[in-house]
Order: sequence, then structure tokens, then C-alpha cells
Amino acid sequence: ESVALIDLHAMTRTLYEAFGEEASKCLFVHYPAGTWPGQTKDLADNTHFNPFGAYQVAKCVVEGLRQANVDLVQYLRDDVTNYHPAHPDDPSQFIWSPSEYIEIEKPDGN
Repeated sequence: ESVALIDLHAMTRTLYEAFGEEASKCLFVHYPAGTWPGQTKDLADNTHFNPFGAYQVAKCVVEGLRQANVDLVQYLRDDVTNYHPAHPDDPSQFIWSPSEYIEIEKPDGN
């Protein structure tokens, strides 16, 4: 009872639709062969988010908390802005420094 619901199913569906079928691959572990040293095969995993995708879903969670008006939102940083998954961030503007300990089989975000 009285538990906030964050409908991530609806929010991520909106997010995927905003990108479209092909472009939404930028959210997942899709990397061509040679992205990392020793990586000889393409990675095409539609079930695990890469860092950009995870960041977009995290923004959905924060926005869901805001919309549910839960007490937790008082602890958000002041510079955290509103987010709508129909207007996601530009993946070309996302900067993520890879870990020093990259695993070819499991890149960051996987």
C-alpha cells in the first residue's frame, strides 16, 4: 500500500521509440570487432545496456521518483534536470572513460 510505482516499461518503450529500431542499438552492448584490443568478433547484445543506455535508464528512474513525489527526491543534486525519454540525450555528446580493467567479453555496462 502507498508504494510509489515507476513504470520503467513505459518509459523505456518511449526511449526506444524515440531512437527507432536501428538507432536504439546505441543504448545496448553493440560494438564492432576491433573496438578493444583482441576483440575479433562483433558484439551485438540487445539485453544489456552500455554506459550510455544505463545512464538514460537511470535518468528515467530519477524522473519517475520525481513524478511520484517520493521523499527521496529531496536528496537529488541541484543540477539534476528534468528528463523525458521521448527526448533523450544525444549519444554523440556522452563521454565515458573506459575502465582500466576492460574485459572483452563483458565491456563496461554489461
